[in-house]
Amino acid sequence: MKLHHVGIVVDDIESGIQHHKALFGFDPITEVVDDPIQKVSVVLLSGPEADSVPIELIAPLSDDSPVSKILKGKTRLYHLCFLVENIEETLKNFRSHGAIIISGPVPAELYEGKRIAFVYTPDKYVVELLEK
Repeated sequence: MKLHHVGIVVDDIESGIQHHKALFGFDPITEVVDDPIQKVSVVLLSGPEADSVPIELIAPLSDDSPVSKILKGKTRLYHLCFLVENIEETLKNFRSHGAIIISGPVPAELYEGKRIAFVYTPDKYVVELLEK
């Protein structure tokens, strides 16, 4: 498993891009994508270093988006995403160690239909799994 990106919830994608550019020098490495399955708008940003771990900015598309509740709280760090070989096997392993499957696997627009799943770990944080 390899860390793929860190997900951060923002109120607005465009202002989030501008803030991360001004503060960290991060620029978009993908187009902004609306994902109706996840009910979010997303974009990947990265720094100029070759080994920079990207940041995924996530904004809700509607009030019933899974990330809408996060915007009401104080913390915006949403998830760590790991790239996995076999999402089904990884989910089985997570389940067997007490993790709760939140959603998925489902295709993700930002990743050209590659499957993703979200898991709540026994240590109480969210992990996204992205299948290679």
